[in-house]
Amino acid sequence: MQILQLDKAQTSIDECYPKGTMVDISTAMAAASVDGKKRDKKDGDKKGKSGRNHGIEPFDPQKYVYKEKADTASMWLILSFSLSVAIISRYLIMPKMDPTENHDILWFGPMALLLVIPSLHRLVMPERFVEHYTKGTWFKAGFLHVFAWLAFTFLLINPPLGDIGSPEPSAGWTIIVEQDDGWLLANDSTSGSSEIGWQLEDGEDKVAGTAWLMFALADNSDPNDADLEITITPAEGEARTLTLASEEWLRLESARAEGFANQTYAHDVTLSDHESDRVVAVQLGDDFAAGEYTITIHVTEEAEPWTNSAEWDWTFTVIAPLE
Repeated sequence: MQILQLDKAQTSIDECYPKGTMVDISTAMAAASVDGKKRDKKDGDKKGKSGRNHGIEPFDPQKYVYKEKADTASMWLILSFSLSVAIISRYLIMPKMDPTENHDILWFGPMALLLVIPSLHRLVMPERFVEHYTKGTWFKAGFLHVFAWLAFTFLLINPPLGDIGSPEPSAGWTIIVEQDDGWLLANDSTSGSSEIGWQLEDGEDKVAGTAWLMFALADNSDPNDADLEITITPAEGEARTLTLASEEWLRLESARAEGFANQTYAHDVTLSDHESDRVVAVQLGDDFAAGEYTITIHVTEEAEPWTNSAEWDWTFTVIAPLE
């Protein structure tokens, strides 16, 4: 270190004094100090270890704290805004809507409110927070609003606060025929299919016996609160309303188990997926002749914020014997 300082001192001395001039050590050190101060003043903004300016902005702790507070306040503002939008939609708009009409306003409206987010911040937030908001703030606030609104809406329209899902078949459905000497099972039904075909054997002109329809009803609330209306309509005939006979379910289920044990051609259809499902048994009628029969199930449920309803058709086809 002393050698380096002497070199600097010598350089300064050489610049100020011609060679051969006698200079004492105090004068040499003073000249080196003056030269160092000149260099520091010339390179005042070069703060890097290498002596160069790296373009790094100075860190301001107070400004950083204010920006973090502004971002946190923006987050809580958007969460409150999204919750308010979800509550207004759920309790003011949805109860006045017809569930069979177009519901686009329920998602288009909250999405359109993305445009008011910057104005909302400028209206509500103090000036010391607003000055820290940028385009990046609006982008993050928009994403937060969309996902927060979806989460709040999901909570408000599902049990226990609401229910907009209509009851529907839990799994598959089947038809079982009760005869004097036993039971017949559908041999070509598949789980989730909308049609069951019943092939008559040679010499048969009808499905002799009493036909029963079996299925289960599922819902995200209690399916027992739903009202069922079931009709059967021949290809060329009038619809006939059927009566529920769910008290026969255990007897019919026992008959199915016995039938599967004795008939290898029958197809075991899953009728219920959950213990909470509502089991349904309906007597379709007696002695079905060859032809096509449409079974229509209409279900309604008084729920919040509106009445849920659904309808679906199944086809029961009795196929004449092959020639």
